[in-house]
Amino acid sequence: MAFLAPAFLALAALAGVPLLVHLLRRRVGRVLDFPAVRYLERMEQEHSRDLKLRNRLLLILRLIAVIALALAAARPIARLLGVGHAPIAVAIVMDNSLSTGVVQDGRMLFDSLRADAQRVIDDLTTDDRAWLVTADGRVIGGSPTTLQAGLEALRPLGGRGDLAAATRRAVGLARSGAPRTPVVAIVSDGQRSSFRADSVVNAAEVPVVMLRRGASLPRNRAVVQATAEPVRWTPGGTVTLAVTAPDSAAWRVTLDGRTVARGTAAPATLDAPTRVSQKLASASNGWLRGSVELDADALRADDTRWFAVRVAPPPTVNVRGEGGPFLSAALSTLVDEGRLARATAGESRAVTVSAAEAAATRLPVLLTAPRDPIAVGEANRQLERLGIPWRFGAIARSQVLARVPSRGGATDTGSVSAKAFDGTPVRMRYPLAYSPGGAAAGPKPIPDTIATAGGAPWVVAGDGYVLVGSPIDPEATDLPLDAAFVPWLMEALARRLGDDGRLIEASPGQAVSGLRDVTGLESPDGTVAPLGGDRLTVPSQAGVYFLRRQEARVGALVVNGESSESELGTAAADSASAAATLAGLVAGRDVVTSNDGSAWRQAVFSRAAGQALMLPLLVLALAALLAEAYVSNR
Repeated sequence: MAFLAPAFLALAALAGVPLLVHLLRRRVGRVLDFPAVRYLERMEQEHSRDLKLRNRLLLILRLIAVIALALAAARPIARLLGVGHAPIAVAIVMDNSLSTGVVQDGRMLFDSLRADAQRVIDDLTTDDRAWLVTADGRVIGGSPTTLQAGLEALRPLGGRGDLAAATRRAVGLARSGAPRTPVVAIVSDGQRSSFRADSVVNAAEVPVVMLRRGASLPRNRAVVQATAEPVRWTPGGTVTLAVTAPDSAAWRVTLDGRTVARGTAAPATLDAPTRVSQKLASASNGWLRGSVELDADALRADDTRWFAVRVAPPPTVNVRGEGGPFLSAALSTLVDEGRLARATAGESRAVTVSAAEAAATRLPVLLTAPRDPIAVGEANRQLERLGIPWRFGAIARSQVLARVPSRGGATDTGSVSAKAFDGTPVRMRYPLAYSPGGAAAGPKPIPDTIATAGGAPWVVAGDGYVLVGSPIDPEATDLPLDAAFVPWLMEALARRLGDDGRLIEASPGQAVSGLRDVTGLESPDGTVAPLGGDRLTVPSQAGVYFLRRQEARVGALVVNGESSESELGTAAADSASAAATLAGLVAGRDVVTSNDGSAWRQAVFSRAAGQALMLPLLVLALAALLAEAYVSNR
């Protein structure tokens, strides 16, 4: 037996009151002989047995009433006969991933899942504790009324979410409701990507009851890729799209709200989608919102995929010969392609590209290490003059491999910098040492180490500068021979040293860092939410969100769902196998699955440890008091 309010057991001490009264009534006085009393003694002897039985019965009834009231106040739970279910701590995991938005027979599958969760909430009592945990990690707790309001406000996400992480959180919440019986109730569409095989949830002793509300598979069409290249159009570029469909599908590309291209994609699977590259141009300037769209089908959330592009004149550069022939050749290629423009005399915002020892340079600059070690002293003096808080160290000629630092605890493998630098052989380098004392007075921005070599910073960036710790020469490093070098060079000139800002592609619910200079996030509807700090959680709905610095757009956050959500297949081919597969991804002593909502709901409450005995104890106390009153009046 367990008690929800064990402190009230102290009330049982009041049972000593009727016992004390009973004992005091048995007090014996002094005995005097009086002849006439013998008749009374005879009558008392005849009725003493009845009186003793009556007094003892009254004592027992009073003790039962007091003890029953004390136990009822302590709200006991026991595996005995009781009324209703025992108080439970139930965490309902609501799968609101993108795939639950599929519509069949005129009703969204998510609405069916929500109705199942609603029935469990309807059966809760005030003694229960309950939480609602969504696939994107939101937690709603409180009374059944609060849970109902939160459930009603839920909508399918623009992505997959993380049902495994939500289940882990639900297990912890259910445990926190002790001494109530912990239960995790999962309601899901059972889609193949709901749980990953490498992310098994260990529920241990907490019962997990899973409802898989699958649907017959519709013929789904989806846009699984929409990418604008390059990020900066001057004013033209290419949009690459990928479409999967069981039959031919008409697609269209929109830019800044206008349809700019149309076509038809051949039938294709998710593993081998149809890919199309469409050349486009725009007369508008600035950051623009674009999309690739299909005609609506049963799952409408993946019929549109978003992209963003910045349309602006090409960045201007001032190329100095000290940077070496390889750097000059790469910049000339970008100029010939129209992606860069050579600066005219006196142009203030042109980026100077040179070796660090060159004189008369000014910010913004992209500087490389000197080829001659003798020039290191002059290079450091020029860095001090420019206010750049880095200095070249002694030359190192041992070959090492460059590495790109992790970002936010995650390995960086997809960025332009990672593709250009990670694993690049470096044979000659000047380890860079951070020297903020040599910079100008005032607040000093935090520098960014783009790549390391031999454990020391090798490529760094800051406010108005990018510094490379080797000359751009094949004798010093393989960097100029790598195909990823020119894209990185363009990214450094246009974004880090120019005004392009940052393009971030993410899925709903992810964490994004590196936003120190961003003051607001502009939603697709035009509202701006203020931002503070370096991180944000990606919004739950797909679309293009512009990064703002005060009134200016300084980048874009493109939110799209994972392409795996477009594969509506369940965890296995048939219902029984799907349920077994899902159960195998949650390890615990008591993990069950069901395809029936009523059976699932019954299984949730059957896990409660016995019944609540408060009402039967109150009835027992009332009966004892009524019996005591009846016996007293006889």
